[in-house]
Amino acid sequence: MTSRYLSLAPSRSEMRALRKPLEVDAADPGERLDWLSAGHGYRSPEQPRRGLDFLSRISILDRYLVAEMLGPFFISLAVITLLLLINQLFLAADYVINKGAPTLLVMRYLVLQLPALFYLAFPFASLCAVLLGFGRLAGDNEVTAMRTSGISVHRIALPCYVLGLALSLASFGINESLAPYADRRAEDTFRQIMYHSTQPIIEPDQFIRTPDGQHMIYVGSIDSGTGVMHNVVIETIGTSPNPDSMQAATGKQVDGKIVLQDGIYTKYGSDGFVASQSKFKSMQFPLGDPSVLYDGAFSPFAENSNQLRTEIKNLKASGEDTRNQEMILEQKYAMPIACLISILIALPLSTMFGRYGRGVGALIAVAAVLLYYAAMAIGGALGKNGAIPVFVGSWLPNAVMAGVGVTLLFRDRR
Repeated sequence: MTSRYLSLAPSRSEMRALRKPLEVDAADPGERLDWLSAGHGYRSPEQPRRGLDFLSRISILDRYLVAEMLGPFFISLAVITLLLLINQLFLAADYVINKGAPTLLVMRYLVLQLPALFYLAFPFASLCAVLLGFGRLAGDNEVTAMRTSGISVHRIALPCYVLGLALSLASFGINESLAPYADRRAEDTFRQIMYHSTQPIIEPDQFIRTPDGQHMIYVGSIDSGTGVMHNVVIETIGTSPNPDSMQAATGKQVDGKIVLQDGIYTKYGSDGFVASQSKFKSMQFPLGDPSVLYDGAFSPFAENSNQLRTEIKNLKASGEDTRNQEMILEQKYAMPIACLISILIALPLSTMFGRYGRGVGALIAVAAVLLYYAAMAIGGALGKNGAIPVFVGSWLPNAVMAGVGVTLLFRDRR
């Protein structure tokens, strides 16, 4: 009996074979159980590596998550842009139908509005993309399946972080290069629509500040056919101890100069009273860049950060309050970062409320947008009146949203 059972024991050679580690052919992707690594360059020996095949280097998980977010992102971007453009659409319809403006010119004006609107819409489109995309995954328990498979929350959210960073850089680039150019051309196009002219028009009855910030130009009216300006006033607004003023019946822009006709030149003393006055038949004012006459009053999106910083410097030199311009300058940096911050707050909210459906995700997105706008309005008001520093007022919305997002994200991680 004993010998029969002893004969079943493995021999020494069999024991040595059992002690050898199990070898798996790592070149065969079918032998790998780590599904996150699929697509990271593992291939059969017969298949050559393609250096330019970028998609093959991205894991299946990352491609799946990005594809889940792209649809909601573009839909949200279109909806938000349309809502921001709704006033211009009504205005365009009125000019085409009731005032006979050329349709192509009106369409050009609407297209030129888009870069500035994209800059505003990107943060909220990224918020909706994560809330709706990850909300669907959470509602179908796919996020739970990933986490129970040993995948961390931050690994799942890695494509979102990359998307937020890419959108922040794209938003900043649009606001620095494309939006200022498009906004100025949009203003030119709008004036052409108003005055039925295909040429750039100087908008009448407005004050135009020169690029150096030292002079203010006022044009009462203008003949769109001849370009002759009427009731022209040019005043020095700098800190010169002897400011002056030129008032002319007519004027015209010629070769970078404004040629004034039939006017009065007034010199002021240091006490602010008139020191001397003299009439002139013709006088030239060096303008430098004539586009300042056609561009008119720039909106916040019509200047990049360097141009706005230069304007702030010139305004400070003339003794003016620059808190509003400083607020706009800080917001040029704060708004792009909001793309990344919106994703930080959308990730935990999507996992918390995703099981309730995409309708709840959309409501949460609207609530988050309203919260951001409220914080931006409060911070802007406090910064402009000097209650808090301009930097704090501009970055307050981002700080509030980032604090809520990081808190929820780490709470959800536990």
